[in-house]
Amino acid sequence: MRTEAIQDVTAADSLVDILRREGVEVIFALPGAPLLPLFDRLLDHHEIRVVLHKHEQGAAYAAHAYARATGRLGVCVGTLGPGRLT
Repeated sequence: MRTEAIQDVTAADSLVDILRREGVEVIFALPGAPLLPLFDRLLDHHEIRVVLHKHEQGAAYAAHAYARATGRLGVCVGTLGPGRLT
């Protein structure tokens, strides 16, 4: 029987781990409540900078321009809802 404590790993933990392994330095993000666990995890990893946007297209364009200008992976993260047409 295993006696070691099993640490709970969240989706946010896994995502930050993947981003770090891929060498991501900047994330262009549209803030929202569903992303708060991700932002909480990113506070512990200062090598990944978050640039907040108020429009999902702006974040996507910024990530695309960053990738083209630097040759690095451009990452855009958006939340549920704000871009929905009613």
